[in-house]
Amino acid sequence: MRTREAAHKVRHDLGKYVHLEARWLGEDSTDQEYRDALRTDLLRTRRGPDGDEDCVTLWARLRPEVAEFDTRELDALIAQLGEAMRALDALPGPTLRRVSGVAREAAEACRRLGEREGGN
Repeated sequence: MRTREAAHKVRHDLGKYVHLEARWLGEDSTDQEYRDALRTDLLRTRRGPDGDEDCVTLWARLRPEVAEFDTRELDALIAQLGEAMRALDALPGPTLRRVSGVAREAAEACRRLGEREGGN
């Protein structure tokens, strides 16, 4: 896959969906609403007929295609999300909101990667 296509795929497949549900939540949203949204965004980042992929698995699959570029920011953000995924059901409200912020940062980092590498 060409670099431009690979960067676009990261932007679309990971960046678009890693913070899709949680982005609609407001300050008055409940902890359970955040937990449910993050469960979808992080654990079911890519959904398809062959099954679901969480954000860590998806990034591991997509990363080799863009490895020649600086992926340190995304690597760090996805690692944080992976840690949060393992404890999602036990995280308190303020932490859920911080995790949502990390997911938003990951989505933005995917967008920037696409822009830097000539994606749309």
